[in-house]
Amino acid sequence: MKRIISLLMCVILLAGIACGFAGCSSAKMTEENVTETVEKAQTALKEFDTKALKKYVDSETLDVIIPIAEKREEFQTLGKAMFKNLKMEIKSIDLDKSTVTLEVINKDLMVEATAFAYSLKTNYSNAQLLTKVNDDDFINKNLNPLIEKIEGAKMKKEKTEITLTVKKAKRNLVLVFDTEGEDAVSGDALSAIKSVFGV
Repeated sequence: MKRIISLLMCVILLAGIACGFAGCSSAKMTEENVTETVEKAQTALKEFDTKALKKYVDSETLDVIIPIAEKREEFQTLGKAMFKNLKMEIKSIDLDKSTVTLEVINKDLMVEATAFAYSLKTNYSNAQLLTKVNDDDFINKNLNPLIEKIEGAKMKKEKTEITLTVKKAKRNLVLVFDTEGEDAVSGDALSAIKSVFGV
């Protein structure tokens, strides 16, 4: 019996050490865990780490983009360019409502995104665009110039305040981004594209 108990203790200890090295986080709704989740979500966006994004961020738009980015490195580069200068600062945490209020600032990408969307809508139908994701010539012609414009864009002058829902996953907390939240972190690129395509 002593050997069995000792063995179980070793397994628990090793699991705890492994979790520490892997950066495991808890799904408990505490200020510490919410703060950690915001930090991990921000890092995931800035590095456009698709695995971390799927773990810490709930976003309808990213749910569409991530599978493409995992197949095409150019879309990962686009994501990194878009979120490279993103800053998210916690203003308050409401554990009762499971929300966190952030002040967000990024580059102003509305002009670049609008021009990009108008160009695509003018030259291609929606059906054609769906077939262009794996077209190298299309990617080089359209995506690379957009990335250069994003890199040259200026930072916004004012921060945007957003309140996000925080939900529990199996092993960690997740930030839920609504349209307002997506716009804030993307420098209004998302709303610009939606406006052009009438989404």
